[in-house]
Amino acid sequence: MKTIIFINGSPGSGKTTIGKLLKEKLNYPPYLELDWIREYHLDPTWKKKNKKEEKMSFENLCFTVKNYIRNSYKNIILIGLTDKKIKGLLKNVKTKNYLIITLFIDNDKELKRRVITESRDSGYTNFNKAIKLNMKLKHRKLLKNEIKINNTYNKPKKILQEIVKLIK
Repeated sequence: MKTIIFINGSPGSGKTTIGKLLKEKLNYPPYLELDWIREYHLDPTWKKKNKKEEKMSFENLCFTVKNYIRNSYKNIILIGLTDKKIKGLLKNVKTKNYLIITLFIDNDKELKRRVITESRDSGYTNFNKAIKLNMKLKHRKLLKNEIKINNTYNKPKKILQEIVKLIK
């Protein structure tokens, strides 16, 4: 078991799909998607976002995760944090028992199709930014406790099995 499981990747990489399957497989541990950060945010539409509110939102997330850890929860699933936010959260909650799963897509046309045509909880449709982030994540050096998984062929159950082996 891990204290925290991060699922990272660009929009359209399959974070939500894999995260929901993992949540079910692990018998419903705490599950937080950072697309939902609007729930913490004073302006849920992000039209008036500013650094103070973003900082406050992140502090609320850290408090929530710390509270789960203090109450002995395991396999807390966090989806969609940037590398910087992952490092900041880990420093804040002081755990070394974590896993970072970074999903990437090997085909820009496939990623564009997913971002444009699939239903998006977040409403995100900027495929150019998604492709740029995907390339950055795919080619950057691994972070500590990170694995990268190619989700181009969208086989969620196979990927789920791979992740479950890593957790146990």
